[in-house]
Amino acid sequence: MHKLEDRTNTIHISLVKNLNRVRTKDQILALLDLYGVAKSNMSRTERLLTETLGALGNHQVVPILTTIAKDPKINIGIRNKAVEILGKKNPNEVAIAFAELLGDPNTNLEVREFALNTMKGVKEENLVIALLNTYNTGKSQYYSLLNTMLAALGEFDDPEVKKAVIEIAHSDDYPVDIRKKAIDNLAAFNDPSVVNGLLPMLSDKKNYIYYDNIINMVYALGEEKKNADAVRLMAFKAHFSRREHE
Repeated sequence: MHKLEDRTNTIHISLVKNLNRVRTKDQILALLDLYGVAKSNMSRTERLLTETLGALGNHQVVPILTTIAKDPKINIGIRNKAVEILGKKNPNEVAIAFAELLGDPNTNLEVREFALNTMKGVKEENLVIALLNTYNTGKSQYYSLLNTMLAALGEFDDPEVKKAVIEIAHSDDYPVDIRKKAIDNLAAFNDPSVVNGLLPMLSDKKNYIYYDNIINMVYALGEEKKNADAVRLMAFKAHFSRREHE
C-alpha cells in the first residue's frame, strides 16, 4: 500500500516539476486535474474505509476507532472520520465508546465538539453522564483559567479589562470565590470610580458575603471616609429589606 502511494506521489511530483515547460493556463488546468484525481481517490478510499469498517463486527471495530479518535498524533481529519463512523453505529453499542472519548481530558477540543455534534439526540444513559461530566470539566477548566487571569490583572490598566472585572464582580453566574477575587483585584486599577459601582451590592443582604472584600477595596483606594455614609446607608437598606421579607 505504501509502495503504491510512493509511486503515485513520485508521478505527481514529476508532473508538477515539468509544468514550468508549458504556458501558465495549461499549468493551472493540469494542477486542477491532479487535484481532481487526488480528491476522487480520497473519496473512494474513505468510502471503502467506511464500508469495510461498517462490515466488521462492532466488538472489533469500535475499540480501534475509539483509539484512533483519541490519539493526538493522528491527523485531526482522520480522527474526526473515526468519530463519524462511530456515530453511524448502533447507539446502544457505541455509547460507552463515546463516553470514554468525551471523558478523556486529553481528547482534542475539536474532536470532542465533533463527537458531541455527531451524537446529538442519542439518549443513552452512559452518554448523558459523559455529557454532564464534559460540561462540568469544561466549566471547571474555564473557572480555573479565569482565576489565573484575575491573579495577573494588576499588570493591566486597560478600560475594557476593568469593565470585564466589574461585570464578573456583579454577576451571579460566577462562583463566590471568583467574584471575591474580582473585587479584590479592582483596587489594582487605582480608580476610585469603581467604588460607586460596587457599593450598591451591599444593599442586598445576599451580597453580604462580599462585605469584607468591598470594604477592603474601599480602604485600598483611600475612599473609606468619603464613602462611610454610603456604606451605612447600604447596610440599612439590606437590613430593612430583610425585615420586609421576614
